[in-house]
Amino acid sequence: MKKFTSSKKRFLTILLALTGIAITVGYAFCLGACSFLKGDILGIDLKYLGIFYMASVLLLAWFRKPLLCLLLLAFGAGGEIFLIGYQVHSGVYCPYCLAFGATILLALAMNFERNRKAMTVLATAVGFLFFWLFFSGSATPVYAADPFLPVFGRGTVEVRLYTDYFCGPCSAEEAEVISLISELIGKNLIRAIFIDTPVHKETVLFAGYFLAALNAKNDFPQVIAARGALFEAARNEIKEKEALEAFLKAKGVAFAPYDTAPVFKIFGNYLKEDRIKSTPSCVILGSQGKQTLTGKDEIMKGLRGLRK
Repeated sequence: MKKFTSSKKRFLTILLALTGIAITVGYAFCLGACSFLKGDILGIDLKYLGIFYMASVLLLAWFRKPLLCLLLLAFGAGGEIFLIGYQVHSGVYCPYCLAFGATILLALAMNFERNRKAMTVLATAVGFLFFWLFFSGSATPVYAADPFLPVFGRGTVEVRLYTDYFCGPCSAEEAEVISLISELIGKNLIRAIFIDTPVHKETVLFAGYFLAALNAKNDFPQVIAARGALFEAARNEIKEKEALEAFLKAKGVAFAPYDTAPVFKIFGNYLKEDRIKSTPSCVILGSQGKQTLTGKDEIMKGLRGLRK
């Protein structure tokens, strides 16, 4: 490792600590595969520990405490070795976690001193042992289970409802259509699939949070609550992630983000199969074949016909 002056070493350590904090904040908002990789130490989420850890490294570097900074980095490196091994064993890799580990290892390499080799190795071993004893985590590979689909009911007739949260007619018909679908599901007449259709670009974000709401609570009342809140948010022209999350929380709609890519892929296949060109649309598959209905009047008439 190239020798650094103490001032340059201090500056780069502070910079790496800030980078680590930024990576951890990014991880907190990750909705992809990283959302499946979770862990804590003594009940404290690793995200918060990561921010606290990097803030501690920053302060030690800032106040010129090189020995304590080195030992803390070595301890963290031991923990990261354990966590990387955990990812390898689980077969799930989080780019944020790996990047965070890389900042620790880089900072350790830069601050390493040969005359403190024994202390560094000991601190690394202590960090590894600490995580081995107190780490609790879970990792579910993205494709470990069948994709989670918003399907409700046990009827023999399949109903695919295609809507867009920013579609005026979809919003106008929602209450009546959902009420009728609820009745048909209650009578075990249909199996309903709710397929969000991204006519408007913002609907992709909203569709993700609809699925996240069902991931938090998978029942039909949650469907009604989540769709109602999302349609209302669209009418209020809420289009940013943070604002949408705050709105859903204010409405009491729980959500648990997860990797929705497999579900969106299935939605795309349905859109192609049913040749959906506009919203609202409804496809009914039953003993009489396949019907494709568009517009409120056609959809309501078709659904009422399933009462017989």
